[in-house]
Amino acid sequence: MYTLTIDDHGHDVSTLHDTPEAAQATLHTYLVLSDYYHRPTQLNAAHTAFELISLDETKPRVIGVATIEPYSELDARRDLNAVFAASPVHALAS
Repeated sequence: MYTLTIDDHGHDVSTLHDTPEAAQATLHTYLVLSDYYHRPTQLNAAHTAFELISLDETKPRVIGVATIEPYSELDARRDLNAVFAASPVHALAS
């Protein structure tokens, strides 16, 4: 599993994908719909990062970042623990 995280103007969105190629395809769709371009800042097997660039004004500007990273079992357990800790069922059990 891989996580695509997009930080656009300080708003983070994360999605899970089976392959890095699927995450890259989702990023490409986001770029097209948002009318952004991207510039790689780090490309390796463990972490891929891009700057999101807007050409709306006369001068291109970086408006956010996107990363593609492996989603490990440890990440899944951390996320599940956070969800369960915030659930009403957990509050009733306490």
